[in-house]
Amino acid sequence: MASNKRLKAARVLSGLTQLQLAEKVGLKEIEVSRIETGRSQVKAEMKGRIAEVLQKPTFELFDC
Repeated sequence: MASNKRLKAARVLSGLTQLQLAEKVGLKEIEVSRIETGRSQVKAEMKGRIAEVLQKPTFELFDC
């Protein structure tokens, strides 16, 4: 799996920590870390929730 540098960049630009993003979308901090490093896959519903919180289109954050 490839790392998700676009997601991490968007999170950092939004001023959120991994913990803050996790709390907003209903995940654990370690899960956000795993998504960003490519060690975990994300279901479409969660991709949408993350994109909504970061105010970005899903396709800008994830390889669909």
